[in-house]
Amino acid sequence: MNVNRLFINLADPVLFQSFGGEEAWTKVSAPTGAKVFVEDEHSQDFYYIFSGSVSVEKSLKDESKTQKHIATLGEGDFFGEGALLSDKTRAATVTALTDTVLLKLSQKNFESLVVKDPQAAVGIILGIVKVLNARLQDTNERLVVLHHVAQLVREHQGDHAAVLQSIFKELEGVTHHGMLALFGGDGVVQLQTDATDPGFLDSLMQGLPTVAPALAKPDAPESLVDGNRLYVGVRNIQGQVVATLGAQTCAGCQEQDAHLLLTIAEQMGHLI
Repeated sequence: MNVNRLFINLADPVLFQSFGGEEAWTKVSAPTGAKVFVEDEHSQDFYYIFSGSVSVEKSLKDESKTQKHIATLGEGDFFGEGALLSDKTRAATVTALTDTVLLKLSQKNFESLVVKDPQAAVGIILGIVKVLNARLQDTNERLVVLHHVAQLVREHQGDHAAVLQSIFKELEGVTHHGMLALFGGDGVVQLQTDATDPGFLDSLMQGLPTVAPALAKPDAPESLVDGNRLYVGVRNIQGQVVATLGAQTCAGCQEQDAHLLLTIAEQMGHLI
């Protein structure tokens, strides 16, 4: 689900005006690498991404001050919603990944909007709640799938093909596009979801000769993205890549689907 569509499309001039317009919102430019705000900072602005993208990171609070990447947000997404709902400090650091244009709503301007146009203020809050609820539901559904997959792998009775088919059926319902295929070490398709059309399957296969060897290297990344194609290596217990999991991806789902498929690939490695 593309949850940012549940929020108000403030790029639409009519809607923008209906929800406060320039009187409430300020357009802010954040060049690549600029920090919009920093974790634990006392600032009270809510942001809508008009164009560009940002990275959200949170400190693990260890001695090395390690920063964990939480999410990448793009056009139509928002962040800093806590500023409208509480006076707490920032929970994470947000950095512009590209030259980004933001619409900023200060807590002061929001409070003024509550007085001048309560309906618009309520609409903003309801939009935030819808997105947060959808994100939580999406997370819960993925956790259920991970539990089901782990149970399938644990309880299988030697019919690996049937278990793999069941895993694919589970994945089709929770990945963003539902298009997935499993390729053996020889590049032959072993499984594919019902949603995978022939054109995209051919596209996945065309990328395999380059991607599969790259994933098999000792220092290889866990996953690779090539355009709208996401590839994940399926490794056996010895750590050897024995198959490749391919899926359709986009900027809005790439991180979430990659994390999910990496976890699933670990389970599938026990079956191949």
